[in-house]
Amino acid sequence: MIDISYHAKIRLYVPNELMLTKKIELNKKQSHYLMNVMRKKIHGTFLVFNHINGEFLAKIQSNNKKLISVELIKKIRDREEQTDLWVLFALVKKTPSEYIIQKATELGASKIVPLITERTVTKSLNLKRFQDIAIEASEQCERITIPEILPLQKLYDVIDDWVEKRTIYYGDETMRNDKHSLNNFNKSTNASCGAVLVGPEGGFTTKEISYLKQKKFVIPINFGPRILKSDTAVVTALVLWHTLNGDMKNSFY
Repeated sequence: MIDISYHAKIRLYVPNELMLTKKIELNKKQSHYLMNVMRKKIHGTFLVFNHINGEFLAKIQSNNKKLISVELIKKIRDREEQTDLWVLFALVKKTPSEYIIQKATELGASKIVPLITERTVTKSLNLKRFQDIAIEASEQCERITIPEILPLQKLYDVIDDWVEKRTIYYGDETMRNDKHSLNNFNKSTNASCGAVLVGPEGGFTTKEISYLKQKKFVIPINFGPRILKSDTAVVTALVLWHTLNGDMKNSFY
């Protein structure tokens, strides 16, 4: 394994094709970050990555008109297969929604689907902002892949079009006092793919819970005796899924 600690773990996601000795030009935001925030100089090194080509050590070659050109000098990691785990969450206020994007990325979600439910209050989002947060989270946590983030959709539309081989596990607050219902998660999560679904502030309505329970591919789970905030529930669901699948070591890419 190559020791990259001396590169201060600066990592930048670059969607361009990456290969050894290839020279690439970074965008304005990345160039500004390296030169003005991190104070990198010509011949300074850092890491670049994407899910297609893996991760490379890059060296700054020039700084022309505020755009940095770099050369890829060493391959650090190959591309890696990511866990096929989706997160569906009812959109909440700006700060907790952004927290959900960040933590879902850190915890290995491969796709994130914001939803409108009957109790959803916030019904608009900045998709570009969500995508930027996911990229920044991947850069920070040393993940190579970037989760796909879909536009805002209605809960009923998503479930009606669902491919049934992918099981959905959703937090059902009506089961909070059922000490045995956690076994639903334990017995059902031994799969190569899945999805977790978290409701809005106030939880799912009775109508929505009845609708979800009619679907064989939707399994209610119990997060314990306390009512969790939406962002806390997403983190709880992802950690449970990884833990019960024995997947904590290999699924954060």
